[in-house]
Amino acid sequence: MENFGISFSITLLAWQTLLLVVLLVWTYCLIDILRHKFRNDGKITWFLIVFFLPILGSALYLSTGKTRRVIFN
Repeated sequence: MENFGISFSITLLAWQTLLLVVLLVWTYCLIDILRHKFRNDGKITWFLIVFFLPILGSALYLSTGKTRRVIFN
């Protein structure tokens, strides 16, 4: 019975760590979207995608969305 308690604690810690990382990345993406300007209605679109699809939306935004921001010289 003691092995079950130890493995459960490690598994719970792993899930909590994963959840915390996802929450931090999701929050970073939402704040980054709100702070920058995008072409056309890109800000609203990216915000809705990241807000309603936290894991997939954050991954998409970090891989493609950041390149679609308006850059001022």
